[in-house]
Amino acid sequence: MRLFRKFKRGSAQDASEGIRTAVSGDRGLVTVDLDSFGPGAQKGLPEEIAKINRLPLFDGTIEHGFSRRAAGATDKCPRCGAATQQQNANFVYATDIAPRVMLVPAGYFCSSCPTVIVDEDLIAAGVKQGYRYRCVVGIDYFRKKDFEIFKTWNGKKPIYVLNENQQLMDMTTEDELGQQQPSRSKYSGKEKQKRKMERIARRRNRRK
Repeated sequence: MRLFRKFKRGSAQDASEGIRTAVSGDRGLVTVDLDSFGPGAQKGLPEEIAKINRLPLFDGTIEHGFSRRAAGATDKCPRCGAATQQQNANFVYATDIAPRVMLVPAGYFCSSCPTVIVDEDLIAAGVKQGYRYRCVVGIDYFRKKDFEIFKTWNGKKPIYVLNENQQLMDMTTEDELGQQQPSRSKYSGKEKQKRKMERIARRRNRRK
């Protein structure tokens, strides 16, 4: 998919730069930026991370995403009500520069349907220095199959924002877009100025 054909690749000169301790609330977790590791090191890295944090690697397919804030709770799926399980996954997220991938246990995956609740605060805390986190947009499947962007986000169809190079830079929904738009004034700028002058003229007339 060409939306992600130009992932920003970090330098592999110092692999330790790709491992960060992220803090979300009262939790301290390790996040791994896979771009900081060479292909050879990446091969067994997910399994090693899963052993360290004692959480499994997600092995399935995801179509629907919810933010933790929107879902409210993480123990039940907001779509079907089934139980969820926290797992490691490669989350694809948009930044102010280019889309990136982070291996992090920030997902609570439904046991019955292709839905995940995402702890965005945890992902944002682990973003590589120099990048500004915007939103999580999908899942990368450890190169076993093509990555996928969410078909729905918080129960709504997402609207993806691309730059001139067709890179994905942000995501929103129609509801969020409507909330962001300032309410339209009843009058245009010229009309406002006209009415202001009319009010001043009326005050002057009262004084005569």
